[in-house]
Amino acid sequence: MPEGHTLHRLARQLDRLFVGHPWRVSSPQGRFAAGAARLDGRTPERAEAWGKHLFVHVGADIWQVHLGLYGAFSFRGDEEFSGAATLGAPRTAAEPVEAHYDDAGWIVPAAPAGAVRARIHVRHGWADLRGPATCAVLDVPDYERVITRLGPDPLRQPAEVLSEQAAGDFAARLARRRIPIAAALMDQSVIAGVGNIYRAESLFLEQMDPQTPAQRLSQEAVASLWHRLTAQLRQGVAEGVIRTLRPEDAAASHDGAAGRRHWVYQHQGTSCLRCGETLAAQELQGRRLYWCPGCQR
Repeated sequence: MPEGHTLHRLARQLDRLFVGHPWRVSSPQGRFAAGAARLDGRTPERAEAWGKHLFVHVGADIWQVHLGLYGAFSFRGDEEFSGAATLGAPRTAAEPVEAHYDDAGWIVPAAPAGAVRARIHVRHGWADLRGPATCAVLDVPDYERVITRLGPDPLRQPAEVLSEQAAGDFAARLARRRIPIAAALMDQSVIAGVGNIYRAESLFLEQMDPQTPAQRLSQEAVASLWHRLTAQLRQGVAEGVIRTLRPEDAAASHDGAAGRRHWVYQHQGTSCLRCGETLAAQELQGRRLYWCPGCQR
């Protein structure tokens, strides 16, 4: 499932390519036809992400997208429409566009391929949304109900700043949870935007037992975890990938580290690059948890 950094990158790309420009909105698949009709012919005003949710504001209407496990946007257009070709779940790269324009000077998009839930089209390009878990148009009260249910998003802090309010909110939500910290981090009402990779990697780097009840963590441990997740998510936005095993880490030169981007995620059965213990994995609330029994206890 795309994690929070991908949604923030997606919001930035939509802001740059679509916001402020009149758009045409359709649903080639048909499942979003009514919502597309509400948005079509208008001008989007801003795009934002909160955790794993994307919101595009169009007057009093808000387009909500949750990519889920399989959703992704693909982008195509002319030389004035540049950006990532796809954002979300992995997709095959699209062929280069040979641009043709209609009488109004708008690029003519290629015929939809596959189950395109929504297509958004501006003068120089278009984007297709496939496979989302949620694709809906909300009014303001519905939008406010959605965000009220979400926990603090580290990527909504001002750039290069750690918000005491957001960190305190995170600490307060953990203090009310008896569940293991590994489960709490996947609860989007505790912290928004963290998925399975950031969960595993942050707990490893904090040397935190994933089974520790969330409410038993010290204030110092919670503050350090918030700082760690903030740094990791910001790196993900900047680089477009989750790379927690950094080139500057001493362990990156280890014989078993060649080509690795992560310390523990999907490396069960191999030796820990820090302590040598065999990395483990188990199911926790329907998701695979990865950790080091040697470092994290």
